[in-house]
Amino acid sequence: MAVREGLGIARSLVLTTQRIRPTLQPFPSPHLPISRLLSTNVGCNRVRAHLPYPTSHSPSQIPCNNASSTISRIRFNSSSAPSSTKSSPNQQTQRQSTSEESKEDETSEKAPSPIPIHPLAPIPPPSATAEITPTASGSGSTKDPKPDAASILKLLSLAKPQWPLLTIGVTCLSISTAVNLSIPWVIGRIIDFFTPGSQATLLLGLPLEQATGALAIVLLIGAAANSGRSITLRLAGQRTVASIRNQTYGKYLALPPSHIETAGVGDALSRLGQDTSIVGQSLSENLGEGLKAILGAGAGIAAMYLISPTLTYVMLCIIPPIAVGTFFYGRFIRKLSLKTQEAMGGMSKLAEERLSAHRTVTASNTQGSERALYASKVDGVYKLQKRETFANGIFQGANEVAGDIGMIGLLIYGGVLVQRGEITVGDMTSLFIYVNWIEWSLNTLAGFFTGLMKGVGASQRIIGLHALPPPIPLGEGTPIAKSRSGSIELRGVDFAYPSRPDAKVLNGLNLRIDKGERIALVGGSGSGKSSIQLLLLRFYDPTSGSVMFDGQNIKSFVPESWRSRIGIVPQDPILFGGTIVQNIAYGHPNANREEVKLAARVAHCDFIENLPQGYDTIINKNSLSGGQRQRIAIARALVGNPSVLLMDEATSALDSESERAVNAALNDLFANSDITVILIAHRLSSIASADRVVLLDGGAVAEDGSYHDLITRRHGKFRKMVEGQLAKIEIGEPTATDPAPPTEHEALPPPESAVVHASSASESRSVERQGTNASSKERAAIKAPSSHSQRRQNHTSALQRPFFTSQPAPYSPLIKTVYGAANAPTPPLPDLPIPHITAPAAPLSAYRPLTPLNIKRLLTVYSQLSKRNLTILMTLTATTGLALSPLPLSIPLLLNLTIGTLLTSAAANTFNQILEIPIDAQTPRTRVRPLCMRKITPFHAFMFGLTCTILGGTILWYGCNPTTAALGIGNLILYAGIYTPMKRFSVFNTWIGAIVGAITPLMGWTATGGTLWPTSEQPLIFNLPFSGNDKLLSSSNNLNLPNPLTPLCLFLILFSWQFPHFNALSHMIRPFYSLSGYPMLSVLSPKLNSLISLRHTIFLTIPFTIILTPLSGCVDWSFTLTSFLPNFLFLKDSLFFYKKTNELNAKKLFFTSLWYLPVILGLMLIHKNLISWFYSFSSKQEEEEDEKEKEKEKIKQKIII
Repeated sequence: MAVREGLGIARSLVLTTQRIRPTLQPFPSPHLPISRLLSTNVGCNRVRAHLPYPTSHSPSQIPCNNASSTISRIRFNSSSAPSSTKSSPNQQTQRQSTSEESKEDETSEKAPSPIPIHPLAPIPPPSATAEITPTASGSGSTKDPKPDAASILKLLSLAKPQWPLLTIGVTCLSISTAVNLSIPWVIGRIIDFFTPGSQATLLLGLPLEQATGALAIVLLIGAAANSGRSITLRLAGQRTVASIRNQTYGKYLALPPSHIETAGVGDALSRLGQDTSIVGQSLSENLGEGLKAILGAGAGIAAMYLISPTLTYVMLCIIPPIAVGTFFYGRFIRKLSLKTQEAMGGMSKLAEERLSAHRTVTASNTQGSERALYASKVDGVYKLQKRETFANGIFQGANEVAGDIGMIGLLIYGGVLVQRGEITVGDMTSLFIYVNWIEWSLNTLAGFFTGLMKGVGASQRIIGLHALPPPIPLGEGTPIAKSRSGSIELRGVDFAYPSRPDAKVLNGLNLRIDKGERIALVGGSGSGKSSIQLLLLRFYDPTSGSVMFDGQNIKSFVPESWRSRIGIVPQDPILFGGTIVQNIAYGHPNANREEVKLAARVAHCDFIENLPQGYDTIINKNSLSGGQRQRIAIARALVGNPSVLLMDEATSALDSESERAVNAALNDLFANSDITVILIAHRLSSIASADRVVLLDGGAVAEDGSYHDLITRRHGKFRKMVEGQLAKIEIGEPTATDPAPPTEHEALPPPESAVVHASSASESRSVERQGTNASSKERAAIKAPSSHSQRRQNHTSALQRPFFTSQPAPYSPLIKTVYGAANAPTPPLPDLPIPHITAPAAPLSAYRPLTPLNIKRLLTVYSQLSKRNLTILMTLTATTGLALSPLPLSIPLLLNLTIGTLLTSAAANTFNQILEIPIDAQTPRTRVRPLCMRKITPFHAFMFGLTCTILGGTILWYGCNPTTAALGIGNLILYAGIYTPMKRFSVFNTWIGAIVGAITPLMGWTATGGTLWPTSEQPLIFNLPFSGNDKLLSSSNNLNLPNPLTPLCLFLILFSWQFPHFNALSHMIRPFYSLSGYPMLSVLSPKLNSLISLRHTIFLTIPFTIILTPLSGCVDWSFTLTSFLPNFLFLKDSLFFYKKTNELNAKKLFFTSLWYLPVILGLMLIHKNLISWFYSFSSKQEEEEDEKEKEKEKIKQKIII
């Protein structure tokens, strides 16, 4: 009846499972904003083909504005040149994947930044977009690595050069610790010496005066050793910090410029400053305190054991909870430290970037928004530090309470031992001091572990940086003579940036530049101009081909020597703090003052003479105007008398008069020298002055010749580029190269089309939603169902689900009432991107083993059918219920319960997989199961499950009792017969699954009450034939089961634990649930799914674990304190999962739930045994006191007689 009612409720909750799947569109992911698509600078027409929504402009109406105001300042873009309607796929890929190159052309050697791709976004086909490979910024991965021994050893290896100081420090530490540990023992001997009634004449084996002098000498030695320890370890830490900073700074200089430009200067400053300081502190003061704590704790426990082993055992009972808490707290702090360092690096990066552009910020009146942006970064760091502060306070308080409890127990039991005469008052005093010492050591050890984890987090960023190999090894090769000159030749050069190895920027480029020739490279953004410059500077090496200088490959030269023969004038030159002489001579320390002045005169740096101190004027990067900085850069390039001069629009910041003067001086210089000049030109004035003009297109040479030759070619690309730019400036039309982003009045991109292939009306609506401007081919592509969608439709029909609708149903009244969703709107139809399915599900008749099974393979398949981890978990909960019962533990009964629960759980999981074969074959996550992989036939699996059911039920019946067997078989039927089918049409399957998981501890409890074993010495596993009664249910049951709350408590704990555990897992794999058509809450309403997890976590941690568990009688009220830390961590992760409802927090909650349950159950078992020991100890105490009283009475009677 209850099942029928549940199915009736389920019918009212049925939601659609034939959900709309996003078809692969011939354009990038529609989740990307239009501004991101337009930022690639590949031309208006090409971008329009990729628009995910209809635009209101025709191809000739897209507003583009990049025309200059003067003819001499014309810039050429890729779409200015005419392109044929048909191009090779290789050329398309090159043009579509050149955002990195275009960014360098526009911002002067700035490194590429890849377009971030959402991890669940549908993957566009290769024909639509170029493949994008994320780059490694080198800024340190934010992924949190495991705190293994290797990471700690790497941290310690940073201090390896300081091993002499560290050896001295550790030696002094050992001496001072030994002296400190001897003090409690000496105090105990002194107390015993002066105790009234003591007949001792020697103190520590010496007369009193000599013992006093010896103690003074020992204390002086300890103080000197402590001072030596502090000095040497601090010096070692300071030297380590200095060495790491020097090495890190040198590593940054050895890496290519693209690394620092991508990672940011702020991140580099964070590594050089904070990270190195944390590592130094972790390796000096923190390491010393940690070693002192370790030695102190170990030696203190050993000293306590020598005085009283019994008291030592009592004290050791408080160490496991402190150790467990320290472990989890240290792991939490390590993760938090890594996040904090990353956040502080981002904060420093933002501050450096904005302050360096202070003029732009002021001119744009964005001080308020910049303050708000920086405040958000600071607030992020503050929140992380606040979390650390609260966690530290809670942890320290819990440690202090645990230590106080142990101290009180030690005093009480130690007093009893003193009364018995087993130890003296001095021994008790020594023990008390040793306990305080050990408590300090444990607290210090917790702080040491925390500091060590912080150091590991900081060192991983530093070590990760040092592990990056330089793309161009420095110091390798032969030096090049300063007077050497010659031609430059690029032979069959192919090049792609390491961040995107499949997107070629240069494609078989062949180019020869003779000695003393002045060549201008022109072309659109992404054509390869800046890449040629980077190859010549050897910031990168070509993928294939070679770059030759004077007939020799430049790879054979020492990179530093080769770069010294190249002068470079960037478009946006950088000046350093110092004098003008130092800035011009930068990179050429041997240049004298006259050479500097000569280079300045050639570069027309006449303004220097008008400065207060002339060439000795101190400047910085913002002291001079743009034109003055550019002339300083030209002088800097010329002072080294280079063989090759690279100029990236070097006169773009000069006025017309200065430009003519500088060009005239350069022409005179080049006419009388053999300097080879390579211009990256955008302006006609610079192009016209070159000896040759090379037009690049698609990474290859499109046209090559003099300016006059190319401009007179009637149908040449160069001429058409010039004509197109001139016509746009004269007519006033905007250029068609830089499409403007949509205005605020334009429609936002609509979501992906909702295509229901079973309805023609839905198909027509989806075509309309794609836009009226779509072509007939595009409409056909939208309308035609993909094989993936067709498979889902066929699979749905095969399952014959009668409740499918095209729209989602609203929440039922029961859901609204129980979970407070009365005002919640109807949940939107989820549309989760799903990985592409490569093969349809095979019919059941086709499932036959592909390979024969041997014994080993068969056992592996059986283990996979049983869902090994889930089966083990259910068995552990059953045995825990047995162990928590008030009756003595029977080993044969434990074996029977374990084997029976293993078999019935394996059978339930096997039947579950048999029933889910068609659905499991549809998702990549479950497609690897043995039935889907055809490692075993369904009939074979069914026989295995049936065999396990019979054997498991028999063992539970005869080895335990019929009640336990009924619970085991009922649990199997509930899981395989109700839970599994219910997954297809109702969200209530989660509640059924929670009941399934909560029944197993009841099996252990009932097994104890109904055992048929009179003794534990019988050799058989189960007693055949059945000859007893079920003691739990029989009328003659005289067992004293003290509290029925214990099984109820276990049931509620397991029931509530299922929800955060399963809901977090469900959120992690919800795309696969959506693909399978399961109406899971994580798919229908992720927020409600996380809310249910939070509510059941609150039920689990507060009323059940903290209140109900002590009331059940199996633990005492101290369990509330012992279980505080795991309860707090579990509740914290569940709260963050509810607040953010993302995959990262779902993963954290899932893994927290994995260790939470065994920890709580283990603590319950420990407390139960402690209670039993305490009761037995108390009873023994009472018996001894009674015997003493009786003896006293006897003595009194004798005296009276």
